[in-house]
Amino acid sequence: MFFKRGTSLEYITAGSTFRRTDAHVVETAEVLSVSTDSYGIPHVRYNVSFQRPARPAMNEGQRVLALKSFAERYTERCATS
Repeated sequence: MFFKRGTSLEYITAGSTFRRTDAHVVETAEVLSVSTDSYGIPHVRYNVSFQRPARPAMNEGQRVLALKSFAERYTERCATS
C-alpha cells in the first residue's frame, strides 16, 4: 500500500521493517500485513521490539495502527537483507 511522506511516495508491504529512535531507545517495527477496515481506512499490523543500550532486546508483540499514524511514527525504513 502506498502513502505519501513529504514529496515522495513510499510502499509498505508485509516484511518491511521500519525504525524510530527516541532518546536511548530504538523501536523497530516489522510489518505483518496491511489491510483496510470496514470503513476503508488502511491499517498496518506489525510486531514491535525495543532495544536499549546494555540490555537485551524486548519483543513487545503485535500492534495495529492506521497507516497514516504508522507512517508518522516510523520514519526510517530499514535496509532489507
